[in-house]
Amino acid sequence: MLKLLFKSVTVFALFVGGAVCAAESPKVVIWKFDDVRAGEKARLLPGFKKVSDWAVKNKTVISMGVICDSLANPNADDVAWIKKNAIENGGCVEFWLHGWDHKKIKKADGSDGSEFNGSDLVTQQKHFKDACDIFTKNTQLTFNTFGAPYNQSDENTAVAMDVCPNLTNWFFGPKDKKRIVLGRTINMEVATGKVSYEKFAEAYKAKTPTSPLVLQGHVGQWDDQSYKDFVKIADFLSKEGWTAKTPRQWAESLKK
Repeated sequence: MLKLLFKSVTVFALFVGGAVCAAESPKVVIWKFDDVRAGEKARLLPGFKKVSDWAVKNKTVISMGVICDSLANPNADDVAWIKKNAIENGGCVEFWLHGWDHKKIKKADGSDGSEFNGSDLVTQQKHFKDACDIFTKNTQLTFNTFGAPYNQSDENTAVAMDVCPNLTNWFFGPKDKKRIVLGRTINMEVATGKVSYEKFAEAYKAKTPTSPLVLQGHVGQWDDQSYKDFVKIADFLSKEGWTAKTPRQWAESLKK
């Protein structure tokens, strides 16, 4: 069982051979779950609640990325769910910014791009500010972590992000002097929305990852088998001594 780490903590506990011992430098896993929508037209998908219930049951923490244009016409029940489950309010989820609209675009040269890959600086700044503002307006919460749609960004993104100074952590971003970048080493999804325990175990054995281990999932698209494989991965990591933290908790631990 992954043990709960609420808020900022300086001492961690691991179950090793049935005994509890202190660990100064634990192996940390960060669960990165993409694509929360909470609007009347784009409702919160059941998979997010299922994984959140799993986290509560197992006394652990997770993170979920919000696509914020859905909050232009919010669904009251879904917004209430976000507020209730936010780690700031005693829940198990750190909600992070996953862009304004998550749309693909055409770059100026005609090639394919995305929200933060190929759009101009002013557009990116507007998307950051609009997203941060509408999320805070609806939830009274503040984003601290950003993860770009499709994990794609360009030279404008780091500059544009300055309009939201609270964004101090960046999933899968480039090297950045202002922010803590959370990189990727191995995957648990073999395709978007499809988890494979076997492929994960093979990758883990071939390249034992360093901490923090960020694992991305699209839980709204998971079928029963993908969910079961996720649980197997979580149980495997627990036995290997990995402890869950949110991006914010990881960043705070670096300051200690």
